[in-house]
Amino acid sequence: MKLLFLEPFAGISGDMLLGALIDLGVPVEEMEKQVVALGLGDRVELKVSWVDRRGIAASKVDVVVDGKLGIPDKPAHEGEDPVTVEEVLGRLDTSSLEPEVREKAGGIFRRLSEAEARVHGSAPGRVHLHETGAIDAVVDVVCGVAAVSSLGVDTVLSTPPCEGHGEVETAHGILPVPAPATAFLLEGVPLRRVDVPFELVTPTGAAMLVSLVDTFTYDISLTPERIGYGAGTRELDSRPNVLRATFGSTAGRFTVSPDQVVVLETTVDDTLPEIWPYLVERLLEAGARDAYMTPVVMKKGRPGVNLTVLGDRADIAELERIVFEETGTLGIRVTAADRLVLARARGMLQTALGPLSVKLSRVAGDSEWRVHPEYEVCRDTALASGMPLRDVYAEVTRASAVEGALRVEKRIEEEEGNTP
Repeated sequence: MKLLFLEPFAGISGDMLLGALIDLGVPVEEMEKQVVALGLGDRVELKVSWVDRRGIAASKVDVVVDGKLGIPDKPAHEGEDPVTVEEVLGRLDTSSLEPEVREKAGGIFRRLSEAEARVHGSAPGRVHLHETGAIDAVVDVVCGVAAVSSLGVDTVLSTPPCEGHGEVETAHGILPVPAPATAFLLEGVPLRRVDVPFELVTPTGAAMLVSLVDTFTYDISLTPERIGYGAGTRELDSRPNVLRATFGSTAGRFTVSPDQVVVLETTVDDTLPEIWPYLVERLLEAGARDAYMTPVVMKKGRPGVNLTVLGDRADIAELERIVFEETGTLGIRVTAADRLVLARARGMLQTALGPLSVKLSRVAGDSEWRVHPEYEVCRDTALASGMPLRDVYAEVTRASAVEGALRVEKRIEEEEGNTP
């Protein structure tokens, strides 16, 4: 299993990630192809240099737009019209980028737009950058996505990013570090605050980090094959301003993938019982991995319900909104949880009742897939055949032991529901 492991101990920005990936061995020419695919070959130049950051040799990438150095996270100048996310997405849609790169890059800019919208209390759609900075950000994001894709890794891991302290000048005045958009982007991400009086994580860096990384963890075991360093612009007194990236692999046959979910929890005692199944249905439709209730005894001996919702970072805001709307709770606990996920697939099982769709999983070292019947499939089969539901489940169990009855159709990355 091939891994990309990032260590943003001095924060992260788009150019730091590009530099680290180039230092890992991704050819600069591969990134220049993306610039051409964006239709910016005549306006943008990638300048790569090797610099020293407190004794660490690192690759430094500068995006030069129309002869000027782009600054992707600089606010729009007064009097300029801010570039909208629709304009950025339109450029991506009309490009000749690979579909996978175009889709992933588009998702990153949607995250940026949603974070900005929350800062301003407006509808998503505006990316507050001057034109040169917007082009720089597009190049950073697209080249970064394409470079990670070219490495052919199975998963991307990262240690919790480090952020500095102090204040940052914004269009809204002086605000604490991290900047507002960055803070929203890092919701649900474990964050380390370090004694550096500067902003270390930029909005573009944060959006790329949360979109590309599968799990934030210190618990990592891999065999390093290549290591690269990408340099930031500022010199820091206490640490080299670099991002370290390691390309490596796990040893042997590895069928458990690291993953991370966000856990939302709230405990209530004043919600009608009829609300709960409706609430769970809404949460699952909104993208929750799973949602379930646990009976508890609350203060003063009152019976209550502890609601647990598992979801992705990108869905936190919508899931929170639904819980607040339907339960009337006054607060929700939010934590990030690491998990290990088995290799999974979908399959078709030939049974005496006809072919039935099943889910499959496999433990490391096993040569056979484990068969998991799906409730909805078994229920519909029971209703159509007139058989008791338990007999349908029994037939699935019997057929799964028959050699040649199972056909694996495709691997799946995410399992709906029943999430550990």
